[in-house]
Amino acid sequence: MYWLINHGSKAFNKNINSVLKPFSEQLRTLNSNIQKLNASFDKQQANFERLEKRVDEHDRRLDRHHERIKNLFEKGEKE
Repeated sequence: MYWLINHGSKAFNKNINSVLKPFSEQLRTLNSNIQKLNASFDKQQANFERLEKRVDEHDRRLDRHHERIKNLFEKGEKE
């Protein structure tokens, strides 16, 4: 009787493991892909922040040039 229960439980565990193994591999693959996407997202976010700083710098330069041009026109009208 003991042998029958022991053998039955081993067969049951083997069947469960064979069914769950592909699912486990899919979960590992999914986890790996998520980690890659997170790394890519972090890189894209850093690139975006760098680009945003450059755009802000160019906006400030354009504002300064606009003020200089405005001042030149105001001086020309006074003369």
